Amino acid sequence: METLNTNERTYKIEFIPFEDKVGLNEDGIYDNIYRGFNIEIRFCEEIFYARIYKESQDEISFGSNPYPVFGEDLENVKKYFQEKHGIQRFKYYDQDRDEASYVKF
Repeated sequence: METLNTNERTYKIEFIPFEDKVGLNEDGIYDNIYRGFNIEIRFCEEIFYARIYKESQDEISFGSNPYPVFGEDLENVKKYFQEKHGIQRFKYYDQDRDEASYVKF
């Protein structure tokens, strides 16, 4: 587990490996296998979720809008992931959008 301290807040960050198998065909072989890390970012009792795929390790996808959760800490959280994990692209899932459901920020 990693720790990020910023603006008198402490975030605990845990990387949990995952493997999603999709499209089992008649031969018993999966058409696609996605690997990467599910990320849990904890502050007090709150947990915020994100994911990094092995195929696009420079991109992180948050499960929902990060602005309300991190507030003024958002830029420090982004900087942490850029410097420590090489993340260059950030996006979050927006269930209220009609077009593409992921928003870059």
